[in-house]
Amino acid sequence: MRRKDVTIHPDALAVIRADAEPEPQLLDGYTIYRTNYPAPVFLFEGLLANGLTILAGRPKSGKSWLTLQLAKDAAMALPFLGRFGIASALKVLYCGLEEGEQRTHNRLWKLLPKIDIQLQNIRFRYTLKSLADGGAAELDHILSSGNYGLVIIDTFLRLAKAGGSRDVMRSEYAEIAQLQELAQRHKLAMLLVHHTRKMAAESGLDTVAGTTGITAACDAVWTLRKQPNGECVLEITGREMEELTLGLKLQTGDPFGWQLTAEGAEVGMSEARQEIVELLKDDAPLAPARIAGLLRKNAVTIRRLLQKLAAADVVRKDSSGKYFLNSPHEQRERVNNVNGVNE
Repeated sequence: MRRKDVTIHPDALAVIRADAEPEPQLLDGYTIYRTNYPAPVFLFEGLLANGLTILAGRPKSGKSWLTLQLAKDAAMALPFLGRFGIASALKVLYCGLEEGEQRTHNRLWKLLPKIDIQLQNIRFRYTLKSLADGGAAELDHILSSGNYGLVIIDTFLRLAKAGGSRDVMRSEYAEIAQLQELAQRHKLAMLLVHHTRKMAAESGLDTVAGTTGITAACDAVWTLRKQPNGECVLEITGREMEELTLGLKLQTGDPFGWQLTAEGAEVGMSEARQEIVELLKDDAPLAPARIAGLLRKNAVTIRRLLQKLAAADVVRKDSSGKYFLNSPHEQRERVNNVNGVNE
């Protein structure tokens, strides 16, 4: 039996094509300029906004302590690091993919010696499928069943695709983009823990392990870098926020947890003080302006540091306003003491 030809009207073909593949909308610059777009929604003011944020650092640098402390403060409506406020308590999903319940138990006891009912706001999960095996869909289902405001995933390597793709950057970008799309769709903040490479780099972004596809697909990047004095620097870069540099110290006494020691230009002052001391060992006395010039530092900052060193009796000022070190044995002892004190 011969098949009968069917004629489709051109208008009907146009409708079919439109339904199958909608044409992207074109917007002119004038319209975009005049449109009032909503501001980013911050969970912790000025620090963590809705979208996908990557926290990267070296192994054993304290990333998991930092994320659990963040989860606790979000669940209990406490200012993170005593500095970044939060409007109300949030429901938190914490995916600890590299630990178990026992470790979580021990860490919670460290961070919070006294139990609080608001810990019920944190829901822990210890397994997720890889993104290649449907992990994004699994996470989407979990998020759809609860009104979460913050999701923490520790770590990305447990979700990443095992095996090699010819285009690694494209593969990593696609994986991160799945998580970023979930964060945007559910209107929440997602913090993804990752690692940094061993090599040093000028920018925190350049230290994140993997290709640039990882950092390109997320909304913000936190990099945690350990300093020679044992403290850490947290560099924060985001698309819709001002860059931040925070000095942090993991306090092992009471209270236990990460503490904010410096912010902005004050970060790294201990290293700068040591530079002044080393310079004065070889060439003293020196005026503050000369020290600033030789170290290529801001003159106001150098004067501040010299005042602190003088108050600690590490340096002294002569009648002409120039600075010199105390005697070597006194200087060595005092430098060790002053470097152990936070700015």
